Amino acid sequence: MHGKRILIIQQRNWGVSIGHFLAKKLAKEGCVLAAVTYKKSAHEFHATQKDVHYEILINNDEVFENPTRYVEGNPASLEAINQELGIESIWPLVAGSREITRSYAEKFYYNGRQQMSDEDIVRYVQGAYAYVRKIFDEFKPDAVIAPLLAEPSHLLISHMARMRGIKTLCAVDSRVNGVWILSESPYEDEGAFHERVDALNAGASSENTQRAEKYIAEFRKKLKIQDYLVRRWKTQPFFKRVRMELAPLRRIWEWYTRPHTDCIATLGPSLDCRPPRIILRDYFTKKLWSRTARSFSYYPQESVGRYVYYPLQVEPEVTLDVFALYFKNQRELARIIALSLPADYTLVVKDHPDMLGFRPPEYLKDLAGTPNIKLIDYRIPSETVLKGASLVIAPNSTAMVEAAMHHIPVIQFGEEGIILKLPNVLKHTDPSTLSACIKERLRINLKTPEYERRLKNFVAAAYDTGFELDYISAWEDAKEDEREKIWDMYRAGLDRIL
Repeated sequence: MHGKRILIIQQRNWGVSIGHFLAKKLAKEGCVLAAVTYKKSAHEFHATQKDVHYEILINNDEVFENPTRYVEGNPASLEAINQELGIESIWPLVAGSREITRSYAEKFYYNGRQQMSDEDIVRYVQGAYAYVRKIFDEFKPDAVIAPLLAEPSHLLISHMARMRGIKTLCAVDSRVNGVWILSESPYEDEGAFHERVDALNAGASSENTQRAEKYIAEFRKKLKIQDYLVRRWKTQPFFKRVRMELAPLRRIWEWYTRPHTDCIATLGPSLDCRPPRIILRDYFTKKLWSRTARSFSYYPQESVGRYVYYPLQVEPEVTLDVFALYFKNQRELARIIALSLPADYTLVVKDHPDMLGFRPPEYLKDLAGTPNIKLIDYRIPSETVLKGASLVIAPNSTAMVEAAMHHIPVIQFGEEGIILKLPNVLKHTDPSTLSACIKERLRINLKTPEYERRLKNFVAAAYDTGFELDYISAWEDAKEDEREKIWDMYRAGLDRIL
């Protein structure tokens, strides 16, 4: 890889933890580097560290505050931007940014109203496009490394790279427990894994077929929850819980005693910039909403007859704001599904455990009060709900993978490409024909040899092309051995695309 030019999206804390580690590895390989940073304190780290030299280092937050910083002459028109990026409109790119499309100042946990005016959004996109074009014209990257592709500037980079024949690598969960793969598109629908699934389905053989069979058999005996979810949901040690309870007081103290480095003047309050009133609002609101969710009068699952299952997704999140842009209103989508079900079916809805304390009580009341919807307790294990489900419908969800293991058909409204490689998943995006699609999926028989073959191919492809590592501990706990595995993964991905 000596002499190859690599652009790294150094996203916030990921950039300080994983991204900087990768940059040092790439520099040792003789690569030439450029980076775009996010979060001012993270940019300061990259700008002052001595381990890596960047030919170009741009802070996206500065463009939020001064969109003309990299504009030479008149800013590019939206039509010109669309044409160069090969897209129809810049507005879908904007939707992935919670800072732009939702107001944190007005409400916890984000309001549905935009935080920037349309005019300011256009100026920001024009400013981001200017620096993205500068990077591609002057630095001329051979490849792009990114932790995710969500924010408008991420997607500007990804689309411009695609139009110039350059690949973008993102590490994503393969949906096989403990295995991570590299995606080469914003929708996780391109890369070595996808090509391998297609090859296996077409008749190729894998050395991991028996291992895949064992994995599926074990999964069917006991649900395999992803390692990073187990870490997130387990009970925290006493002293850590105390520290979390006292965190608001620490943040208030820091507000008055430290510079507000990560505040962006044009955005106002955000997760990185919370004045004391917002800190206290967040703390007490989350406490109240958590208590309401725990004591809510959920419908007893055992009293539901035949049902279709809709697992609510975390929001705001890439899985909705990018992968399922036109179906991100989950309450409305649940209502449409409920209206489309056969007469003897009910829609069972369960909230995501990670959203405890982040949904207002009215959200739960509205769902529970919608015809033909039964809102059940978020604490019921997914495996229990799936055992009684005839069909799963959602924009995206790990429940779709769990459903695949138990021969349950799925309708996916989103664009997420890894899930679409499962043999039980059908993509459907037309609400007007949803009723007929549901009836067809309810009649389908998935207990066939061909289904089993394709399910094994999905798992085997993950083992064939993926890397077994604890990505989250490498990120959050700075485990060196896991970081080395991440480097091995990106090194293999770069060798493939270069």
